[in-house]
Amino acid sequence: MPSTDAGDFQRQPAIGARASARDSQPQPPISASTDVRGFQRQPLIGASGDLVADTEAWLASEPLGALITEFGGDPADYTRHGRPDLPLPARLAALDTFTERWDTRRGLERNLAAELDLTDAQQTLVIDASNALGLRGDPPRHRHYDHMLMLGGLIRACVARPSYAAHIIREREITAGEVTTLGAHRPFVGNEFEQAAELGWGDLTEEYEALDAGTRRAFELGEPEFEEGERFDDIGSTWGVKHYRTADGLPVRVVAAPSSEPGTRRANSADSYKFFADHVANLKRGERLLLISTAIYVLPQHVAALRILALPYGVEVDTIGGKPTERPRIALSHYSATKYLLEVRSTVRALAQLVSTPA
Repeated sequence: MPSTDAGDFQRQPAIGARASARDSQPQPPISASTDVRGFQRQPLIGASGDLVADTEAWLASEPLGALITEFGGDPADYTRHGRPDLPLPARLAALDTFTERWDTRRGLERNLAAELDLTDAQQTLVIDASNALGLRGDPPRHRHYDHMLMLGGLIRACVARPSYAAHIIREREITAGEVTTLGAHRPFVGNEFEQAAELGWGDLTEEYEALDAGTRRAFELGEPEFEEGERFDDIGSTWGVKHYRTADGLPVRVVAAPSSEPGTRRANSADSYKFFADHVANLKRGERLLLISTAIYVLPQHVAALRILALPYGVEVDTIGGKPTERPRIALSHYSATKYLLEVRSTVRALAQLVSTPA
């Protein structure tokens, strides 16, 4: 297991330290800029309380229309006013089909997806429109959350997301009742082995190990208080939970969820959310959850969380994109326009599942 020596870092206030009386007073939500290079920034889906209306507004938005037009489509084909004869699920299904032209991933991990041949103008348009659509890093809307969640992913995410979570707690930008990082037993692929070595973690070989190491480093954790889980020959069925506590008593858990299709694939975001809700957390109606992702993945992961957590459990979900901190020793990712198009496609598919979920 890699070291979690706090000597790598500058001395900081303890994580989980109690806020002062002034800090504990209700604070207004933090606001954000309202435009992105000419495009109106779209509100976070679900923030209004009307998921259907928010989805319709997103489909009819200028930035999505600009992307559809640029790649040979007609935006009116997917809006309520343009196709009043088609219900919302049918229009989302049609848009899903349209976005297949962007799908260079074809079931691969994100860092193995090929690049589209785009002009400079197309690349600029894609990134600006995607940011306006919600693939961006806005600040949290509230000052206190009952649960803080982070999904794992490629090794950068396993380092950067816990680091940012620890930072905003340490700096008292927010308070949280408990922290959970959610990953899977996914073997490293591509350049993840090199990145692990750069971090001093050359002995690691999978996402769950990296997520555990990144969480321990970020929150300055010792050994877990206890562990639970089951191991199978099929890693898709294997699961585990490590229970930690910071020096000031903040509960921190590192979770490897099992796959709902263990013989076919690893656990995905939906599997992780469901395992968190059913096995790890005791969610109560009205609780607030803060999900920390990478800015480019905010919207598809947020929409999945609405479907799997907000609707069935009656909780409020807020999703933000983490910002760089001083702590991870790894080069920052620079996401291409192709990567943004892939996540717009992921959002469309997540919305199709959301609007098809029974009330």
